[in-house]
Amino acid sequence: MTHVSVTLNGEQRRATVVFAELADLTFINEWRDKLGADTDSKRRDAVDLAQLAIDSYLAHTQIQQIYVNSVEEIATHPIKADEHVEVAGFVLLKCDWFPDSGVIGICHFRRSWCNSIILDYLAVHPFIAKAPDGYSHIVGGAGSALLWFVSDIARRYKCGRLWGEATHGSSGYYKHMFDLDAVEDLILADKLHYLECAKKELLWRAEGDTNKMKAEIKELYKVEAENPPSIGRRSFVVSPSRTLAYHFLQLQTHVQLQIAKAFGLPGEGEEELRDEILFRALFRKATETKKLADLWIAVETKHHKGRPEENPFR
Repeated sequence: MTHVSVTLNGEQRRATVVFAELADLTFINEWRDKLGADTDSKRRDAVDLAQLAIDSYLAHTQIQQIYVNSVEEIATHPIKADEHVEVAGFVLLKCDWFPDSGVIGICHFRRSWCNSIILDYLAVHPFIAKAPDGYSHIVGGAGSALLWFVSDIARRYKCGRLWGEATHGSSGYYKHMFDLDAVEDLILADKLHYLECAKKELLWRAEGDTNKMKAEIKELYKVEAENPPSIGRRSFVVSPSRTLAYHFLQLQTHVQLQIAKAFGLPGEGEEELRDEILFRALFRKATETKKLADLWIAVETKHHKGRPEENPFR
């Protein structure tokens, strides 16, 4: 984990960048519940991009994409040893002081086979992306802290470039952060430019002395507030099996176990399984017995946003 410094109503607060685990992913329900029927485009973008990042993470793990659990672990997959290797990371920005969620930002990224950093998705809590009128918890620097974190990975591993796809409202922010001449939909920061972000380490490290940097922080946070730092594409398609997995993992443990028991898991003498291991065993058994359609109904009927009637396994 990496501690970073952000602000709450102008006062410095500590947040922590951690690599996501499956149990963390239910934060999206908090974000959606808080957003409700709100139609503001910047707040909806924040939730939608976070959901797409989760869907991407779940889909890619199914095809054995390598996900690292720490910055240091990237070094254990050297390109020199395998010229085709690609590693991915999914990090969350967490804190215990924001009232509407314990997760205030997300970033899904990859180090490609040619040693570039690809920013797939970056988003902050919808009320941080754009605070509703009268909202009393104004957070500054969440997106910038995540961007520094990924830029520092690029610096550490001597990556050739950092790139991603800006949304309509965030292009100005990335032009400023990377000191680029222009940004349209494509953010393309070579080493010279991503180092402009990475070298500002003390602006976001929790150990930094903000008293010496108030002017620069104030300017950066102003740019971020005007241009929420959203990155991502909406064209990602989730397979039915990934939808099924995600909805199963969102169910309460006792409901998961009830469904598994109905399908004969665990077997006699077998230990009780949990979370993704249980789902994999359940999905495998349903496939072998040609009961995927039944599993879909069992899960979707219990999920609060399930659609049992739209059964792709019939």
